Amino acid sequence: MTATELPELIRHYQAICNAVPLYPIHSEVEYDRAVPILNELLDAGGADENNPLARLVEMLGLFIHEYEKVHYPLEESTH
Repeated sequence: MTATELPELIRHYQAICNAVPLYPIHSEVEYDRAVPILNELLDAGGADENNPLARLVEMLGLFIHEYEKVHYPLEESTH
């Protein structure tokens, strides 16, 4: 990437982040926004690893998972 390409990359990233939270989730508001977006992406075919949305689904899913590990931990099974 060249220095002249960086401003364009920043614009594109900001536009994407306005639609999809592609950053670590830090609040319930961000989480509540992210989950339905992930579901829409999955419904649009993003679960298929060959789909152009697959990497976007993977990244958003990782951010959601990290938030859930901290804020919605699974209880230990007794069985």
